[in-house]
Amino acid sequence: MWVATQIALVITADRRPDAAFGFRMFSESSTVKIALYREVTLDDEAKREGKPSRVHVDDGVWTARDASGTSHRHAWTERVRRQALATFDTEINAKYAVNGQLARLQAALDDVAAHVPDDVETKRFLLDVTVRKNGREPYVVHLASREAGGS
Repeated sequence: MWVATQIALVITADRRPDAAFGFRMFSESSTVKIALYREVTLDDEAKREGKPSRVHVDDGVWTARDASGTSHRHAWTERVRRQALATFDTEINAKYAVNGQLARLQAALDDVAAHVPDDVETKRFLLDVTVRKNGREPYVVHLASREAGGS
């Protein structure tokens, strides 16, 4: 039974984002550059039109108001501790291979969005991930969180 389980894990490795239990003769040599944004409504005119704006978040740190109007400082690293998921605007090696990195970034986005109760300004968090897979031409993957918990 144990051997059958191991064989099943190896055969189905390509179905998992990180290809866990799969054999790769050569590891992937890819890079990512992650840009973090908040989707917010900036002023009353924009609210009337219902058009949210994207605001770039420098170094994963932002300030936002709570329901009573008090400003609070928030940091991505309060929830996401892994450096591979918290290094912004700098090209880094895709630590978990691209598909695994993107899956972990999506989970981090959703986690941060669910845990910012003192931020009623942010509607959702967005990531633009510039991927360069194995030295090929770069492409951008857009990730969006669920609606933020403070909304």
